[in-house]
Amino acid sequence: MFAKLRLMRFLILILLAWSLHAETVLLNGKKIYYEVSGAGPKSLILIHGWACDHSFFEGQWKELSKDHRVIALDLPGHGQSELAVPLTMENFARVVELVRKITQASKPVLIGHSLGAAVAREHARRFPKVASALIFLDGSIFQLPPVEADRERWSETITALAKSFGPANEKQVRERNISVFLSNMYDESTTREFRMMVLRKILATSPETAQGAMQSMADLKLWKEDVMQIPVLALRAGQRPPPNEGAYLKSLFPQLQYKFLPGVSHFLMLEKPAEVNAEIRTFLKGISF
Repeated sequence: MFAKLRLMRFLILILLAWSLHAETVLLNGKKIYYEVSGAGPKSLILIHGWACDHSFFEGQWKELSKDHRVIALDLPGHGQSELAVPLTMENFARVVELVRKITQASKPVLIGHSLGAAVAREHARRFPKVASALIFLDGSIFQLPPVEADRERWSETITALAKSFGPANEKQVRERNISVFLSNMYDESTTREFRMMVLRKILATSPETAQGAMQSMADLKLWKEDVMQIPVLALRAGQRPPPNEGAYLKSLFPQLQYKFLPGVSHFLMLEKPAEVNAEIRTFLKGISF
C-alpha cells in the first residue's frame, strides 16, 4: 500500500512539473521571474499589484490554465524577480512586454490587479494592438481632479505615502504604516487570518520596492485621459463602488464591461477565486483573439 502511495505521489509531482514551467529572463543582468502553465489558443498574462507577487493569482492560474495558456510574472523587485530597472510604470510595462515576447504570447489578455491594472493600461498605451483585451481586478485607474494644483497635491500625497513604506523608516514604523494602509482595503467580513496572510506576503517585499512601486503611481502623465479602443472588463470590489466610476471608465474605454462585486475585499481574486474566475471566463468568451 505504501508503495502505491509513493507511486501516486511521484506521478502527481511529474504531472505538476509538466504543467507548470518556472522560468527567468535576464534584464540588465538581473533575473525577471515568470511561470507558464496550461495550453490553449488564448494566452492570459497575470500582473500582480503593489508589493505583491505572482502567487496572489494562485486561484486563477490553477483554474484558467485548464483551457488557457496562463503566464504569471513577478514585476522587478517583487517576488522572485530582482531589481533590474528603476521602478516606473513605463519599466513595468516594458517588463510585461519582454515576458510576452519571450513566451511568444500572441494577442494576450492582460489581467491586472490593483497597481497591475495601471501596468496593463500603460502596456496598452506603449504597445498598442498587442493585447486583445484588458481585465482590471479592483484596478488602480484613478480619476484625478481637473485643477492642476489639486493634481499636484494628489501626486504629493502619493509620494508621502510611498515614503512611509520606505527604508528611511524604522522596521516597526514601516510595518505599522503598511498594516494601516491595508486595513482600508478589506470588507468587514474579511477574516483576521486572511488579513494576516496578505500582510505577511506584502511585508516580505523590500522597503525599497514598496516605496518605489508606490512612487510610480505619482507620475501625473499616467493619468492622462486618452481613449483606448480595446475590450475591458473592470471588476470593482468593496462595500460600494466609487461614485460615477463606471461612467468615467466608459469614457476612457468605450468597450468597457463594468461590474461591482459587493462583500469582497481588494484582494478579490484570493478571497473569492471561483466568482472572479467565472466573471473572467464569461468575458473571455466574447473576445476575439
